[in-house]
Amino acid sequence: MNSHFKFNETIFNSQTYGILLFPQVLDCILKFMDEDAKSKYSFIIGTDSTGKNSGAPVDFITAILVHRIGSGGIYFWHKLVGQGHSIYQRVFKETSLSLEFTEAFLAELKVRKIENFSFEIHVDVGRNGKTRDIINEVVGMIKSSGLTVVTKPLAYAASKVADRHT
Repeated sequence: MNSHFKFNETIFNSQTYGILLFPQVLDCILKFMDEDAKSKYSFIIGTDSTGKNSGAPVDFITAILVHRIGSGGIYFWHKLVGQGHSIYQRVFKETSLSLEFTEAFLAELKVRKIENFSFEIHVDVGRNGKTRDIINEVVGMIKSSGLTVVTKPLAYAASKVADRHT
């Protein structure tokens, strides 16, 4: 996969913290976790895109959510502008972006010795609607990486949080 992700250059947004580079996002996450070190945490990554016609610019939004189990959470999002394609091509691009960010995110958590958390990738596909024809392929992409995948209607990181910023 040709990665557009550059650790020290990728810009994220946060309603709480403003505009941040990826290392700053990680610092904010650590600070959030340090505020209640005894709690359990779940990390969730999901990507959604706009539904423009083929050839039109498309916003791909990847969200990173940090859930303090039973006590709220924070999230950050990144925007990548690409070209419009069919719904199937967009969904596969969304999935690839989620996997790309997951790889960088989990690697950095390991470097920073962050442990004892659950992790999921949320994908904007489900058993109903237009994406039902490709759900097995999308889920297989993520499961083949050894990761937990959640689909609609439970995939709120993609279908609600990321969608809010498309």
